[in-house]
Amino acid sequence: MELRQRLELKRLLVPQLQQSLKILTLSTLDLKAMVEEELVNNPFLEETAPKKVVSKPPPSGRGLSSEELDYRLSLVTKKSSLQDVLLRQLGMFAATDEEIRIGQEIIGNIDDNGYLKATLEEIANRLQALPEEVEKALKLIQQFEPPGVGARTISECLLIQLELANEKDPLLMKIVGFHLEDVAKKNYTLIAKDLKEPQEKIEPLIKKILKLDPKPGRNYSSEEIQHVIPDIIINEKDEDLEITINNEDIPDLDISQTYKDMLKSVDLDPAAKEFLTQKMRNALEFLRAISKRQTTLRRIVETIVEVQQDAIRANLSHLKPLTLQDVAQKIEMHESTVSRAIMNKYVKLPYGVVALKDFFSSRIHKIPRRIVAK
Repeated sequence: MELRQRLELKRLLVPQLQQSLKILTLSTLDLKAMVEEELVNNPFLEETAPKKVVSKPPPSGRGLSSEELDYRLSLVTKKSSLQDVLLRQLGMFAATDEEIRIGQEIIGNIDDNGYLKATLEEIANRLQALPEEVEKALKLIQQFEPPGVGARTISECLLIQLELANEKDPLLMKIVGFHLEDVAKKNYTLIAKDLKEPQEKIEPLIKKILKLDPKPGRNYSSEEIQHVIPDIIINEKDEDLEITINNEDIPDLDISQTYKDMLKSVDLDPAAKEFLTQKMRNALEFLRAISKRQTTLRRIVETIVEVQQDAIRANLSHLKPLTLQDVAQKIEMHESTVSRAIMNKYVKLPYGVVALKDFFSSRIHKIPRRIVAK
């Protein structure tokens, strides 16, 4: 009996948990759409009087004031370029001002595919820097996201990706170092013969190589723009940073008193009572999930503000190292919950709108030793 009760409880809790996690991942726009759908489908939910507007967007029309135009422009954000992404990571992981200076020059010479188009000698001469300092800065950048960035050849790009993925098979390194053209032409027999290995040992390694990205920078574009509604608004108020979870476009919800009274009726048909009871339960769980979303988002953003105050007040070049795990430990939540919460979310800062994920750094790898294929 006890086991059956536990299984039944688990069966009831799983859909509730799934809904709560789904709502946590939604952007403000998607949450608004879900709320409007629930208002239609669940009679126990009703919209209450509009909430007090915190930062109401201006109405559309001609003759917009400069303040209204500024607001509209703040909701237009460019997709981060490859250079933007690399410069943020440089600001977080460079150890000295000199490393930042050299790193900026290196990043300025990385093309849209992620390759360094200037030699280390050219960069050293241009900056009047020591060649070994330039090479050190390049090694740091080659640890950044996206994997393989900062390489000078396709072979080096793929070798970097393998090392960051902790692939250490020397045979795999040799294929990447000396046989990429044969891989492209599918000359697997020739590769096996040259390396004096059976072809059945070579083919699984080639499959790994084909999964790598020879153009790690191609997923970034500085031309693409997005129109977004911020999920969080952070304003400077005196010396403090004020956090607002943006719900101004989402209807306020409550449980309908009319249907609550109907559910209490002694004359209610058993089938109708069961139907209304389920709708009541669904409405309560929906409201709880929305409330939990708000609470979780606020706790995460408060932790971000503690660490990233300089970046919030000035710009993202002042970011400090911060991982999902850091925040999860601070607020005593699972890392996956933090990951879901920041998904598809944007923050309006005093100088513009950025993605919430931009406040987090990727895990930095130990500086790898120079990879040499033999």
